[in-house]
Amino acid sequence: MFIDKALTFYVLTLLVRTSYALEDLLEQYVNHVGLVNSVNYGNERQQSKHQRNAKAHSDNVFNFGTNRKLNFANVRDRRELNEDLSQWTHWEYLDDEKNILLRWQTRHQEILFRVEAKTLGYVGIGFSPNGGMEGADITMGWVDDTGKAFLLDCHGGSKNQGSLPVKDEHDNYTLMKGVQNDTHTTLEFRRALDTCDTEDFVLSGDTVRVIWALHDKDPRHDFDMIYHGESRGSQSLHLFRPPPVLQNEDPMFLRLWDVTLKNFAVKNNMNTIYWCKVFKAPTLQQKHHIIGYEPIIGANHTGSVHHMLLHECEINGLENTAVWERYAKEDGKDCYTTDMPEDWERCTTPAIAWAIGSKGENFPKHVGLPLDNDKVRYYMLEVHFDNPSMKSLKDTSGLRLKYTRKLRGNDGGIIATGISPHYLHVIPPRQKEYKSVGYCSTDCTRQIFPKDGINVVSVLLHSHLAGRKLKLRHLRGGNELAPLSQDDHYDFNYQQSRSLTHEIKILPGDSLITECTYATADRNKTTLGGYATSEEMCLAFILHYPKTELAGCYSMPPVRYFFETLGVQEFYNTSWTDLEDSILRTSSETLTTTPVARPSLFTYKPGDENSPEANERAIEAIQNAKFYTIHGEGSGASTPFEKLIIKEPLEFQNKTFMDHLENMPYGEALFTKKMEEYFHTGLHLTFCRKRDDTLAIRENVERFPNFTAFPLQPQTQCSYRNRATYSSSQSIPIVYLPINFLPFLAVLFSIKLNLTYLI
Repeated sequence: MFIDKALTFYVLTLLVRTSYALEDLLEQYVNHVGLVNSVNYGNERQQSKHQRNAKAHSDNVFNFGTNRKLNFANVRDRRELNEDLSQWTHWEYLDDEKNILLRWQTRHQEILFRVEAKTLGYVGIGFSPNGGMEGADITMGWVDDTGKAFLLDCHGGSKNQGSLPVKDEHDNYTLMKGVQNDTHTTLEFRRALDTCDTEDFVLSGDTVRVIWALHDKDPRHDFDMIYHGESRGSQSLHLFRPPPVLQNEDPMFLRLWDVTLKNFAVKNNMNTIYWCKVFKAPTLQQKHHIIGYEPIIGANHTGSVHHMLLHECEINGLENTAVWERYAKEDGKDCYTTDMPEDWERCTTPAIAWAIGSKGENFPKHVGLPLDNDKVRYYMLEVHFDNPSMKSLKDTSGLRLKYTRKLRGNDGGIIATGISPHYLHVIPPRQKEYKSVGYCSTDCTRQIFPKDGINVVSVLLHSHLAGRKLKLRHLRGGNELAPLSQDDHYDFNYQQSRSLTHEIKILPGDSLITECTYATADRNKTTLGGYATSEEMCLAFILHYPKTELAGCYSMPPVRYFFETLGVQEFYNTSWTDLEDSILRTSSETLTTTPVARPSLFTYKPGDENSPEANERAIEAIQNAKFYTIHGEGSGASTPFEKLIIKEPLEFQNKTFMDHLENMPYGEALFTKKMEEYFHTGLHLTFCRKRDDTLAIRENVERFPNFTAFPLQPQTQCSYRNRATYSSSQSIPIVYLPINFLPFLAVLFSIKLNLTYLI
């Protein structure tokens, strides 16, 4: 009996110790919240010597007060910090000099961080809605000379206070450990994804702009923070992406192919240019697989190279080999213009898609893009340069492809889907939010996809400067499934592909909707779809397997529907048939504006995005400059909209369509909502394009499908959120009116009739 009791006591003791060692992280967080709310860190026993001698300066926002609760950990032995880094599933340097490294992992409803900073002073990390300090959720920490680590939960103050950090009323960050050696300060801390605190940033799957700051000194004895000066910056991240695929291919089999331009000259009279160059694939005796890629950006050109696409060139037979050999030896041509050889239009299938901010991608172990001389021997690299300051540049940018003869289990490919880049894509000015969609039809996927469908590996969402929210929606049998990809905080300067946590299958007969929400509140003129950075796109590039013949699945407004929706019944000197033929058979890429030289907007240094002074200079400069180019501005600018003269109705007679477009009553919410509705849920002209640049099915006019929307995921029940009126995911009810009511509204507003006459 005594032995049984002793054994029971031993087992219980072991279980308690094991339970304590393996305590769930979420329970630890709950314990921490209780500790913070119950322990008075102002107690004399826990105050440091510096705290006891401090005087509060309540008039200084950097002074957090000696009577405030302060999160700290006493690390008596600096070797005590757990250096086993295997638990950290993600990591990213936040600056080019690699002075600050952020590691993280997500667990349950919280996230853990580890910051390794090259400083013996304090380090600040924040989550910002726009990359600045105002309104940002900020934590600041340091390790003092006694080995004690401190962490403060703060937020960026208002702009009229200089956006300086202010201590939060509630502490929602847990300092786990902190240590310092001769060169670096390392801090580990955790927080809930949603703290239900209005002063904290809700962390989700959207792009998050991480801001950082360093100083070589600790705060002064009264916890007044010393201004960080120029040691600051920001880096956008996807915190919830799956752990990155490591490249551990056997060096004996790994090969590299650099597809780069050779000192391409960007002239100082060009603000946007698309340059295309043909490359011959490496000569191979057998099929290989491309297993990853990374960008090669020319020195000092990080912000100039906007995106790069590597296209496969479909060549029928070998009779054209000599011609393509000559193309491969040339420096390249202006993409999609009369200078580009017609043969290059065979290069339509995207093989690799890269955009600004991306570090490239390693494909999953079971997927590779085929590199096969028997199928494709030539590729075309398309590089989009953005040169708003009109500098002369010599560029050698391109892509480094990693390939191997050890074949993966599946051939992968890329499909482009969304709105066909065209000037019939119209986004009105002065809008807080305006939504556009591209539709990939059920007929297209039914025609091309295998019966078992395709498996989606990753998605790259793409728009330009006005893009704010992007989503790739997935429909099947009248019901919407979970989005393939979504970002409600899209960052134009960080367009990293999004790997899926679990592969999703698209079946024949499924349809896709690429949805883009734009913000044009700071624009006074209409933005048109197109290829320039100042124009807009709405696209998604889908990495999938098995590879199919589908290259692109797009839509755009039907031509006559577009003009009639905007109130035009007839133009001079052209019929609807001729106009449709002209627009559909003429590539919008050839209809570019004549570049207009403009100086750099303002002097910029890295890190200025967090400087109140620099922000004020930028705002003033932008207000005094033309930040974007609109078709029709500048000498020689020309689009079909300026050549089309309205004949009917009489109210718009003899005006160019561009003038008509610019004079729409965009300030009236009813008008813009109806305009959005007609182009969103109305008619779509769909295209199903194969890799050989032919259509799998003839272009077709289809009405936007009716479907049951995917249910929104329930948010954390926070009282402040329950009191809100409309969230970004909620839609304001719209009164549905007849399809011909929008032109009627345009006429009424154009002759300044009051809306009350409509009631």
